[in-house]
Amino acid sequence: MVRRSSAVCRLTVLCGLLVAVHAASWAQQLTILTELNPPTQIKLPNGELGGPAVEVVREIQRRVNNTDPIDLVPWARGYRLVETQANTALFIMARTASRNPQFQWIGPFTEAAYALYVKADSKIVLRSLDDAKQLKSIGVYRDDARDQMLTQAGFTNLDRTVENISNLRKLMLGRVDAFASSNVAIDELLSRGGLARDSVREALPLMKVQTWLAFSRQTPEDTVRAWADALESMKKDKTFEAIMASGIPGWTPPGKPVTQFP
Repeated sequence: MVRRSSAVCRLTVLCGLLVAVHAASWAQQLTILTELNPPTQIKLPNGELGGPAVEVVREIQRRVNNTDPIDLVPWARGYRLVETQANTALFIMARTASRNPQFQWIGPFTEAAYALYVKADSKIVLRSLDDAKQLKSIGVYRDDARDQMLTQAGFTNLDRTVENISNLRKLMLGRVDAFASSNVAIDELLSRGGLARDSVREALPLMKVQTWLAFSRQTPEDTVRAWADALESMKKDKTFEAIMASGIPGWTPPGKPVTQFP
């Protein structure tokens, strides 16, 4: 009886330890990061962080019982943290071939088409990336997917900035010949700059992407799975679509998730 009781006690203790470890993992505090990226992440009139992507993440948090704050950071800093720090998430990020193995992904949230834009009256004609390499300078958002894509393609004429609106201002002042933007962001940038939509024109398509929430590789898989399941439930009950459509006029749901790259 004594031996049996001892075995039962050891088993009970072991089970308790496993439950405690699981609970500790589940309760692990997360660092949740984002940037200002209108129209999906914006500052509200009261100064608080808002926008449809932010509201989607908050609803995911509600469904998984997570109350960690969403911190606003410059994109380059957020990208470095999610690359290197455990239990960290950054949204929304273009999922590309080079980034795909670096992170754990939740999404997609949106689809976007990247292109090089020039002033509407510019004489520049671009037929290929090689043509674009001959420009004096191209404005890019530091550590953004467009910056990374053009850098990997061998561009040495990139003018990097930590504020995307600066690329548009530099273009209009003639300080860069072109800048890289998305079809989702271009209208918002022009509006913020007090410019009409026909102030710029698309000069060269670059690529199409889907944007996601990225978790660091060091984040527990159980945590990532819980967030993914919560987003999937939001898509099934149409909460996701309602939130995104309310904040982005003309928004359409992203297509089938792209998870494999050539």
